[in-house]
Amino acid sequence: MIRGAIEIANRSIISGWMYGDGIGLRDKLVLAFVGKRHVGTGKIEVFRKDIKDAGLGDGYSGFYFPVTLTAAEQPETIIVRLDQSDLVLLNRDVTLVPASRP
Repeated sequence: MIRGAIEIANRSIISGWMYGDGIGLRDKLVLAFVGKRHVGTGKIEVFRKDIKDAGLGDGYSGFYFPVTLTAAEQPETIIVRLDQSDLVLLNRDVTLVPASRP
């Protein structure tokens, strides 16, 4: 099982963590997208004491990297995908509303 979360997503950076039981994800690439547009790339390489303390591997499960959004793109719509897989992390606090909302 692979678990993870996006914890920070703003107009310039995205960070979070990803851990796989019995799967070595350290140094794997993660890709950030808004829709189909690629907005950034990073590695799972940041040490996270909280993840280690939770018993999830050696703690090197974090990612933190820059993203580049257009003026029309919102950080809440960023998804993170593990490179060469179908696994995606959604921004957990996203609320979708119709574009025509006043």
